[in-house]
Amino acid sequence: MSIAQNPLLGPMRKSMGNFTTMSYHGQNIVRSKAFHVKRKKTEAQKHQILKLTLLAKVYRQLGGITRRGFVENRKGMSSYNMFISANFKSAFDLTGEVPVISYPLLLVSKGTLLRVKVLGVVVQSGGILMNYASYLSLPYVLASDQIIAFALTTRGEMFISVQERGLEDTGSLFIPLQDVAVDQVVCCYVFARSADGKKSSNSVYVELI
Repeated sequence: MSIAQNPLLGPMRKSMGNFTTMSYHGQNIVRSKAFHVKRKKTEAQKHQILKLTLLAKVYRQLGGITRRGFVENRKGMSSYNMFISANFKSAFDLTGEVPVISYPLLLVSKGTLLRVKVLGVVVQSGGILMNYASYLSLPYVLASDQIIAFALTTRGEMFISVQERGLEDTGSLFIPLQDVAVDQVVCCYVFARSADGKKSSNSVYVELI
């Protein structure tokens, strides 16, 4: 704060708010400072902002599916915060002038369950048929676990399929697509989630050929 012998006439020094005061040859000098200084953003800062913007857009496009995938070790964090944290450093193609989302690197689910092993994918006229290994002989893998798969289209539509892992060594899951060609699918993922909804696996990007 400023110090003055007299608020109007006495010698003044130090600062108050955005004012800096001083006495010079018997005169009081008051200088004002800008409350908000606009600094030019560096390219690195612009890229960081762009990455956050792109991830926020993808999160909205996913329509809340990440709330099923980010359920572990939340520590007060929302599924949005966990999605951003999991992808901010690793889900981008940085070979061009600006960052772009790399869907094969993007995680839509993250957890301690075993990742789903996709054995094969067949794109049919009515949808996507996916075969996977059950791995029931491994610890913490249960037949009651949910296998969740979905496809996001260029029209912003989400097609989701959910079923239990099952008792067989291998299983198959079908994602129905309504009047959607394979080249209209932006991305496709699959992940596992425990029956009680408390655990999940890292998601697997499913390449469609």
